[in-house]
Amino acid sequence: MVRRALSAAVCAALGLTLLAVPAVAKSARVTKMKFKLDAHEILAGTPVTGGVHAWTHEGHPWDPFPDAVLIVKIDGVEFGTVTTGVDGYVDVSYLAEEGEHVMKIVFAGDELHKRAQRAQGFTVSPVPGPVPEPEPVPEPEPFPEPEPAAVAPDAPVLTGSAPSVALAHLEWALPASDGGSAITGYNVYRSEESGTEVFLATAPGDALTFDDTDVASRQILYYVVTAVNEAGESVWSNEVEVGVQ
Repeated sequence: MVRRALSAAVCAALGLTLLAVPAVAKSARVTKMKFKLDAHEILAGTPVTGGVHAWTHEGHPWDPFPDAVLIVKIDGVEFGTVTTGVDGYVDVSYLAEEGEHVMKIVFAGDELHKRAQRAQGFTVSPVPGPVPEPEPVPEPEPFPEPEPAAVAPDAPVLTGSAPSVALAHLEWALPASDGGSAITGYNVYRSEESGTEVFLATAPGDALTFDDTDVASRQILYYVVTAVNEAGESVWSNEVEVGVQ
């Protein structure tokens, strides 16, 4: 009987303790970061530089997140921290060896703010040596003018995007020129960071719209589109930002 009474008292005390602990996870503010490198390819001996913006909110609008301590990692290894200013912004810089690298910025979260992270890849290339003077080349014999060959088409123009539930809807206009060959398709590129889009999908040559359903609610995405014909692929279109509801 004494053991039973003691066990009941311990459970009651533990229950009161758990009730007294604040539900931090449910009340923590959402944290968002935007990380952009100044260049994704640099020469050896030159530091890679960039900047990070941090925002936080419980609803709308987003507020700058000052005094946020951000962990900076290179290829998964932590090398230091930076702290955002009153505007939620901080510069980052790192001198890396030659090769392919990934810089990741991590906010570990605290009692008031949720965790967030962003990453960017970059390449450190060797410094090129002096270019030797080319030997004189004799003038070639003139050839008849060839028939004009097809070239890659002009880039399509993304005319708009509409926030939608559970998808990102894109629309574009026909390129100004098809390069002398019929357009066979369109390539869609996507990223969570502006200017770093990677290939996502191909749309048919007669398509002028695309719906991306591989998205998450409240996700902000960036898109560009290219046109393709038998001669090759156009340069990127203008970039659009789409917010998924």
